[in-house]
Amino acid sequence: MEIAPGVYTISIGQGAFTGVFPPNVYLVAGEHPVLLDSGYEADAPTRLGKLRELGLGVGRILLSHPHVDHIGGAGPIGQATGARICIHRDDAAEAGDIAEALEHGQVISTGNTDLEVVHTPGHTPGHMCLLLRPQGFLFSGDHVLGLGTTVITPPRGDMGRYMASLENLLTYPFQSILPGHGPMVQDGHSKVAELLQHRREREAQVLSCLERGHNLIADMVKDIYDELDPRLMGLAELQVKAHLAKLQTEGRISVQEGAYHLE
Repeated sequence: MEIAPGVYTISIGQGAFTGVFPPNVYLVAGEHPVLLDSGYEADAPTRLGKLRELGLGVGRILLSHPHVDHIGGAGPIGQATGARICIHRDDAAEAGDIAEALEHGQVISTGNTDLEVVHTPGHTPGHMCLLLRPQGFLFSGDHVLGLGTTVITPPRGDMGRYMASLENLLTYPFQSILPGHGPMVQDGHSKVAELLQHRREREAQVLSCLERGHNLIADMVKDIYDELDPRLMGLAELQVKAHLAKLQTEGRISVQEGAYHLE
């Protein structure tokens, strides 16, 4: 589907039972077309068929980060099209056979327009968004989702860096967000500010638990996520751990034998 002149979404497949949307894959057309993420490996043949229907090739595959739902199809699509597979240098070691390691601020040209690499660490150390300045689009990978919030999983996931990256995004000139999962976000800056506020509120809840003597992660999860679907409790625990790791790095809490304490 063409969502703007020369910008296509090639989204197929199913989401997880948790309600996560299937991975979005985008193509920016031009003399040197660019594919943004690649979806699961199993869906690569179908995506290649969609590209053939559009009559479009691929010059580069830009991977937001090396999780399987974003990177899995890169190998087969790259082999079939001759596209160069690219990822931020801080995630290159996790990504396998990469042709090019990208840097923050680097500009990738399609021949018709330019995409700017915006390093947004947090979900992974090298997570990157791509800014299409003329159209005001931000391709956000898993840094900002169309619905819901991003999972931060220590140790490669870092809540402090994630929140700092959200703050940094607010300095960039974009209007709409094209996320790695879920629908397009029309008011991108409001969405980023909303996510940042949500994380600040969650951190305040963790600190409140500690002030009330709830020092174990299991007790904090029960207190903060009291109405959550039981199938999502594992993810909730990871988010509490991520906030605790941030607070510990900042010297605001300490841990002894699995129990956390305010400093």
